[in-house]
Amino acid sequence: MTDSQALVKTLVFQLDIQSDNESLLYDATLEARRVYNETIRLAKQGVDWDAIPDSVADDADLVKNTTQRVVAKALGAVENYYEYDDFGKPSHTKDGTYPLRANYEEGYNLSLTDDGDVTFRISAKPYKHVKGVLEGDDAHLDVLKTALTGDEWKIGTAETLFHNENAELHVNVTNTKQTVRDKQDSRTVIGVDMNEDNVSLTALSEGGVEDTLVIDFQKSSSSDTATSRCGSACRTLERTASTTRWKGVRNGLSVTDSTK
Repeated sequence: MTDSQALVKTLVFQLDIQSDNESLLYDATLEARRVYNETIRLAKQGVDWDAIPDSVADDADLVKNTTQRVVAKALGAVENYYEYDDFGKPSHTKDGTYPLRANYEEGYNLSLTDDGDVTFRISAKPYKHVKGVLEGDDAHLDVLKTALTGDEWKIGTAETLFHNENAELHVNVTNTKQTVRDKQDSRTVIGVDMNEDNVSLTALSEGGVEDTLVIDFQKSSSSDTATSRCGSACRTLERTASTTRWKGVRNGLSVTDSTK
């Protein structure tokens, strides 16, 4: 019998912050980086993993739920390092920002207004909130609105981060009615090769290469455009192509499928 797992999507939104305190959010992501680094440092020193969360939380200038989620992510990175034969040792000296991770209705909240907008409230620091309206792709907004008003999708954890200096919220939603094949039982895998001027996708199965998809990024004087090339069986990668297309638009790129 084939095992299955929940169907989870990550919805990406830009934050239209209306509480005039974006700097608070940025400072919180810097504190999240410090929490992450400290967790990694303690784990490397051999501190009991059960004692690390409380030890880090005592000095963290973040809400408790966010601290717990960041610590869990850091310990997961260390666990993966050991699981994969000491490959990919996590660093505890990185600087810059780190995503604020939080549970829905604990570290962040979402609401649907009468005008059809989705508002957010993010607990950046204890008793300090960042508020505003979500902006993003219509398809992602539709899924989120469905999750807020029905039971087909369940809202889960989210990450607040800065992408190209712009604040974003990445929300995980789980479909309550559909499942996907467990990764151990998957029949097809997608290989991704990111290059300077293109991104290549290849679908592989036990029988070999099923299809390929190449996204070419061409710089023009007026705007950035991206043109995709795919083989005769392009529909095999329809979902992957759709996701890539949306990401291109989010980064200011337009994607055109030349086979259509």
